[in-house]
Amino acid sequence: MCHLRMLFVPVLALCVSESVAAPARVVDMSVAAKQPNLRVVENKISGSDPLSVAASAYVTQRGRVAMLNLQNSMKMFKAMNGKPPTFKEFEKMMKEHNVELNVLPPKRLYGYDPKTGGIVILEDTKS
Repeated sequence: MCHLRMLFVPVLALCVSESVAAPARVVDMSVAAKQPNLRVVENKISGSDPLSVAASAYVTQRGRVAMLNLQNSMKMFKAMNGKPPTFKEFEKMMKEHNVELNVLPPKRLYGYDPKTGGIVILEDTKS
């Protein structure tokens, strides 16, 4: 029997199964940060900028080229606008570049930080 748990974030309701990892999802960190049960998982991955970290660790093998294209688009966006893309703009860019993030274990999801333009992994600490 499959037991399902619901993880509620204002921008996302993610259904997580005990035995099957949920599809990779990205949520807005500024919204997710308001959820007391979500915390940033310590990342021990290094990179020269937030997206190269994502490209080195969180992207499916076939998605690395797409992530590099996304990284270039984000650099151009920041150069033209003086700030990283908003969450909505980032979502649109991910779709345009067909970026596929690796599936995470249950209770984990990706968070995009519009202040830094970086991606982090969030974990639901609620039992």
